Amino acid sequence: MNLRATWEKHSQAILVYAVAIALFVFVWVMRPGYADPSNLKILSAQAAILGLATLGQTIVLLTGGMDLSIPWVFTNSAFLMAVLSGGRDDALVWVLPLVLGLAVLMGLVNGIGVAYLGIAPVIMTIGTNVIFQGLLVGLSNGTPGGAEPPLIAAISTQTVGGISILLIIWVVISIGASIALSRTRFGREVYATGSSYDAARFSGVRVRRVTAAAYCLSALFAGLAGVLFAGRLGQLYLGMGDPYQMASVSAAAIGGISLLGGRGRYLGAIGGVLITVILNGVLSAMNMPQSVQMILNGAVLFLAVLASSRRRSAAVAVA
Repeated sequence: MNLRATWEKHSQAILVYAVAIALFVFVWVMRPGYADPSNLKILSAQAAILGLATLGQTIVLLTGGMDLSIPWVFTNSAFLMAVLSGGRDDALVWVLPLVLGLAVLMGLVNGIGVAYLGIAPVIMTIGTNVIFQGLLVGLSNGTPGGAEPPLIAAISTQTVGGISILLIIWVVISIGASIALSRTRFGREVYATGSSYDAARFSGVRVRRVTAAAYCLSALFAGLAGVLFAGRLGQLYLGMGDPYQMASVSAAAIGGISLLGGRGRYLGAIGGVLITVILNGVLSAMNMPQSVQMILNGAVLFLAVLASSRRRSAAVAVA
């Protein structure tokens, strides 16, 4: 593969990482303490949590859908882990599989609604998000309790060789997911489903099954992110997963994942995660009001969607 072909294939990801590095250097110059090991540890943990949620979102986006139920799959999983474990490490042997299994079940509800009942992804997942929220509020009477086991807290806050354990987990999962999406039959079917649903179906791809599986995986990674995030908190709270709803979409879009399906790679989405985390850190450090942060994040998402639409239009025109 020559240099030009390599650039054409990876230009989006290269540009995203270039922006992430430039943004980080800019903040470092403006605030020298930003690059201190203690702050880098915090940033890497934040990126890992968002990265896991974005991984699931990426898989769904590649099929041409969108998962807006991530916040309360995230929150429910954290709450269930804390309550069922009773803060005991030994209970994790059965609690973790149960909690993640329930997360997959929540994703399956989305998958059945979208793939088999024909409900629009945005409508289906917003609806289930509200349902999941209502279930947790009802079960907890609005005051989630429980405590994270020490093992989860250690995994979520400690380092190995100066590197955050959360970051290591994210890297390992990201490598596996990237290989699965690019080298396996399931990955090819995900891209085919998002590129052209009808063409994929006529080619023998079980598009309904692939779509349902994508939502199950999205819920699985959202649940895992929620469990790990709970380990970083002293007290769980309702709505702790809310920031990840649009952040996962915008990070994927910034990283070149088409919101129309079938285009982009998780490697680029990782760069989008880094940009999102650094940008949010900058806005917080500058004491920007929450309203301004929301407006800027919305503007970034809008620009990313616009760029995604233009790339798809250009690709169709060339074809």
